[in-house]
Amino acid sequence: MSILKHYRLLRLSLVLLAIVAQCVALLNLWLLLVAVTLVVLSWYVTEGPRSHALPKWAARLAVVVAVAVTLVNSQISIAALPQLLGQFFVWLTLIKLFGGRSAENDAQEMLLSIVLMTIGGLYATDLLFGILLVAWGGLAAWVFMLFQLYYGIETMRIERYAAVPASYGVPWTRPVTGRQARAAFRRSATVLLAVGLVLCAAFFFIMPRGFSDDKRHLGESDRGVSRLDLSRNQDIIARKEQVMVVQLVDAEGVVFQLPEPLRLRGTVLERYMGSGVWIVGERNTNRVVTRPNVHSSLSKTRVQQTPFTMRVDLQRQSKKVYSLYRPMSIQTNETASVLYDEAFHTMEFSTSNPLPMSYSVKVDLQRTIQSSGQEMLSGQYQNEKVAALASGILEENGIDLDSVGVGDEAIRIEVASLFVEYLTSNAFQYSTDRSLLDPEEYAFMKNSDDPTEAFLLTMQSGHCEYFAASMVAMCDTVDLPARIITGYLTDRWDATTNQYIVLDSDAHAWVEAEVAPGLWRVFDPTPPIGASPTAPQSLSWLDSMRFAWIRLDREWKLNVLSFDRDNQLHLTDTLFPLWEENASKAWDRATTVGAKVVNWFEIGAGGLLWIVLVAGSVAGAGTVVVVVVSRRRRVRQTLELHNRAPVSTVANVEFYAQVIRILASLGMQRPPWQPAKTWVGSMNLPDETANLLAVLTEQYYEIRFGGKQLNRTQRLSLSSRVSEFARTIRKETA
Repeated sequence: MSILKHYRLLRLSLVLLAIVAQCVALLNLWLLLVAVTLVVLSWYVTEGPRSHALPKWAARLAVVVAVAVTLVNSQISIAALPQLLGQFFVWLTLIKLFGGRSAENDAQEMLLSIVLMTIGGLYATDLLFGILLVAWGGLAAWVFMLFQLYYGIETMRIERYAAVPASYGVPWTRPVTGRQARAAFRRSATVLLAVGLVLCAAFFFIMPRGFSDDKRHLGESDRGVSRLDLSRNQDIIARKEQVMVVQLVDAEGVVFQLPEPLRLRGTVLERYMGSGVWIVGERNTNRVVTRPNVHSSLSKTRVQQTPFTMRVDLQRQSKKVYSLYRPMSIQTNETASVLYDEAFHTMEFSTSNPLPMSYSVKVDLQRTIQSSGQEMLSGQYQNEKVAALASGILEENGIDLDSVGVGDEAIRIEVASLFVEYLTSNAFQYSTDRSLLDPEEYAFMKNSDDPTEAFLLTMQSGHCEYFAASMVAMCDTVDLPARIITGYLTDRWDATTNQYIVLDSDAHAWVEAEVAPGLWRVFDPTPPIGASPTAPQSLSWLDSMRFAWIRLDREWKLNVLSFDRDNQLHLTDTLFPLWEENASKAWDRATTVGAKVVNWFEIGAGGLLWIVLVAGSVAGAGTVVVVVVSRRRRVRQTLELHNRAPVSTVANVEFYAQVIRILASLGMQRPPWQPAKTWVGSMNLPDETANLLAVLTEQYYEIRFGGKQLNRTQRLSLSSRVSEFARTIRKETA
């Protein structure tokens, strides 16, 4: 039957999909490669006329090995129990795929696929598993129905073989179905999927949950949040994991891109503790409570500049709030508490409330930082060799050291620019790997009491923190107040979504120098070469696809896996008022029409009730009439099937009875249990005779089973062909 033509391949695809989904849930790549290879191999081993099944003793031994491998590769704990079961059932399903071909074995394989998807749903959080689950559900609706049909046919064949004696050959049976079998299967599968979708949506809405382990997880602390330690003996790993996306919107609601890279301020480090350690200075913080859909002001100071809005969507939650330039107000997606430092214009969330996954900050267009309330700090860093280096740079360019501390803006900008020019020269190299240093340089760096001195005078190779700390150190020695800023720097612009993509590798440190009292300006001493965050960054189409997938995965985890009571209330408030408004309008319209009818006929309230009863009776009677008529029509159609079906008369098939008698006279008797076409095909006759017999047999089947009707001319034509067949076969057998 054509509807079962691809059943076995679809069944294998269903099991393969469940195995792949379980491997995705386990995040186990090697298991995925091995499992897919074994599934494909099982198709070539167990299918086909020369199929081979795994012996029972070998299957049992394989199960024991699977248990041992699962226990060895996993840690036995309550938390890891679902993953342990998932891995074991993958191996168990693979073993079952190499079993014999039978309906019972197919049922067990599909049952194992259900178990795999159920176990994976207990701990899987990836969007890919969700997509595979939906695909598996759609395929399962079709395959399970095919299995019911396949199981019925196999049961019928087994019973038929058991009923017929062994001495008789039992031909391969082909079940007969109606013309609309495939359409009926499609309708049934569609109804099943629709019902399943409705039930899942209802369960999803009615039963809120909270995936707290993922939604409230505080990501790794940002590098240099509270301190910068150059003496640590570790390299910086430039990971390509996405941290956030940022979108800039002007006052008119137009998204735009900056002409320069996006520089997100996070933490200000200005206190030097010695040995290359810089920390956050004394803080003057205000606590600001933020609420959804409301921009909470961060400062009472009025800003005359036209602000723009910076929208931030975090991939992982962070305590630090990043902002471009000077923040004016902030809005979060849920109620949160923000600690705002008025001196440094930095922010961070209080951990007493859930950390938001997105926020919007209104930012001043002024690119300099006003910190008038902060005392100017300089001269903290003391090192004679570094001081001599900084003084030598200024003397070479004709700048008097005494003029720097006076506070002339032009001179201070020139001094800071000279230090930037010196650090970005070819003498220095950006590197996050200390293995590139010579052994002597590495030993000197490790044993040095002042890593800044070692970087400036000996190594001249390091990451951005060394460059930023070295510039601040040189500024300190010439009485120019400066501080280290840690945050992110990126120009990775996604034109598809009009957003900046910020990665872990974009973490950066730069310098802000006080060029005038209370006015701080950005200077970046890191060379824009190699893997430096200041180097130009491109966004390929592959990166765009990867980041789009990351955004979808974020929405999946936030809005599906973490669908809690708050999300349910928000969705209810969004949808149900609309339904209530429409229902109210419909009811008002109905009551208005009823009032008009009452006024027209002047029948009063009793008359209105009578009209309602009559209308209800008419509607009920109409429904009953429709049901009865449709039922009688179906019954009539069923009873008339025999009348519509063409009936072959004895006269139409008499010609083939003559053919059977001719063959019987020559010793070729047809067995009563064997169909005519099968019997004719098994006969060894000459070509001419075989062709005539095949044509006559085909005509017989068209008349007997296809309902073909013959007129007198056609019956005479068939009779002449029978005579020709008789002459030919007697001549060839004479």
